[in-house]
Amino acid sequence: MVECPHCAKPTAFQRHCSHCGTIIQHTVEEKFELLSEAVEKALKKERQKRKKKRRVKILIGIVIILLAVYVGVKSVGA
Repeated sequence: MVECPHCAKPTAFQRHCSHCGTIIQHTVEEKFELLSEAVEKALKKERQKRKKKRRVKILIGIVIILLAVYVGVKSVGA
């Protein structure tokens, strides 16, 4: 998303503003910056997703270990 210089509303990275229809012209440097920011955000989101997935796996492992210990203690006491 980029800000339209005419209406100052966020619009998709395209040639025309989706709100006012103004033609948006970007320099090569601006295009590179916008695309690099988009890639950076996507990588950050993917990293957070993988971290969360890893945490869930660790929690499942802990629960399995605790259940095994509980069942083991219960069977020894019987």
